[in-house]
Amino acid sequence: MAYTNQIITNPIIGDRVKFLITEKDSNGKQLRVELWCKPNAQGTPLHYHPLQDERFEVVKGKLGVNDNGKDMFLNPGENYTVLKNSIHRFWNADKDKEVLVLVDFFPALKTEYCLETIYSLANQGKSDKGGMPKNPLQLAAMMNNHYGELFFLNPPIPIQKFMAKVVGRIAKLVGYKGYVPMI
Repeated sequence: MAYTNQIITNPIIGDRVKFLITEKDSNGKQLRVELWCKPNAQGTPLHYHPLQDERFEVVKGKLGVNDNGKDMFLNPGENYTVLKNSIHRFWNADKDKEVLVLVDFFPALKTEYCLETIYSLANQGKSDKGGMPKNPLQLAAMMNNHYGELFFLNPPIPIQKFMAKVVGRIAKLVGYKGYVPMI
């Protein structure tokens, strides 16, 4: 479980996260992290959160955000909130400088566990070049743990739901964990 001021690093994609307000700190109302992305980092794939708003506030550098097909670029001091169910992604829009962003999730849900799992697997060499779990059973177990909190644009949502509910349960039965803490 994440704790306040814990820093985790993803060596595959070059991101670092510092937990500022955890789910426990806020009684589930908010998760706040500092996120550092390396220069020209590609960021996240298109996704949406059915139950959660996500707010970005740039501290240093330039952040690109695509929200429902519209690209925008945020500079230090600027912020933007992506509302729940809005298809979005973000990336470091600077080719030469790291970007530092405060990211808030309202409510917190299990997002910190998802971040920890993705970063932990990357540190164990179990992630692909995009930072996602290499093993589809591991990914399914993770999706099962976070069912309904996050969906990607691809593959189609019914396939993601099947992977999470059915394959994810099987993956857990054969030993894959939906939450993999940092070691």
